[in-house]
Amino acid sequence: HPDMMNKIWIIQQGGVSKATKTVNLSEDIFAGLDWTLRGNGRKIQHTEYFHLAKGRDLGFRTVLLFFSKLSAGTGEQLLTRQIARLGVQMGLPESLTLYYAHGGFYLTQFLLSKGIPMLVFIWLLVLLDDAESSFGAFDARALMMGASASSVMANFLIQQFGWVMLLFIVAGTAPLLLEISIENGLTFAIVRCIKQFVTLSPLHFIFQAKTIGSYVSNEILYGGASYVATGRGLPTERRGFIGVRKKSGVAGLYNDYASIAFYDGAELVLAVCLALMAGGLDVDPDLYASMGWWGLVLAMTIASWLWAPFIFNPYHFKTENLRKDLEDWIHFF
Repeated sequence: HPDMMNKIWIIQQGGVSKATKTVNLSEDIFAGLDWTLRGNGRKIQHTEYFHLAKGRDLGFRTVLLFFSKLSAGTGEQLLTRQIARLGVQMGLPESLTLYYAHGGFYLTQFLLSKGIPMLVFIWLLVLLDDAESSFGAFDARALMMGASASSVMANFLIQQFGWVMLLFIVAGTAPLLLEISIENGLTFAIVRCIKQFVTLSPLHFIFQAKTIGSYVSNEILYGGASYVATGRGLPTERRGFIGVRKKSGVAGLYNDYASIAFYDGAELVLAVCLALMAGGLDVDPDLYASMGWWGLVLAMTIASWLWAPFIFNPYHFKTENLRKDLEDWIHFF
């Protein structure tokens, strides 16, 4: 990701000019891809000159705006001949590195954001239609013994969401823990990680995965990527609930995230309610207790998709601000 290039040298290797400002939105990434494709053991030296004042994207909206730009650019990259050729010509270690550093991270976020709604849909579908004995994904012995659909689905879900969730959380936290422990010691690193959880960082990352997944999938399906001026606004700047163009000329949190997360969050709540009404928790006490992890995952996902923008919006719940949001909401209608 070079912000400065050796212009004379790169011009002799094909230059950095690209065909379109949509497909080749991430022009610096494409310069690196083209350089690598020229072969002959070409390497890119990345020299980091500045080590200070770099982590300036601190606000919730600023971070997500930045990721939306990266996700759109990556969606276009995945459709290009450069990625196709590198995927064919690279060895396995280099190919895995390319996957993780480019499209793989964004595709994983997309799959994470789609996984919970898909499992809830399967849960609801089996509860309403019951399971057939030929459905190999479920325990065939339980089906032959006449177990109820809710028991079959409970067994299925607790296999996916059990104590192994702790390993997932530890694995996600490990890079941060190791980095800070190297710089400031293990005690400082543990305290920092605890602060991350206390300040509800999991809700932030769940919403971030949803935003990334939405942008990268929309880019692959519909296209239309364009440059986004992210800016460096103060993280203490508050954003209203809904934008009234005639009145204030700015958008609000509802305008920003309704199509990305709010609608899907509301659908997920409705699906869970239907599953509960259909007897999703009418199971043995042992199974009921084991489904606590599944309930935790559902609750965190719903809370993040519906309320994360408001939780991380500075001064959102102050009385005078809530009053203004109510006035804008009424004016909107």
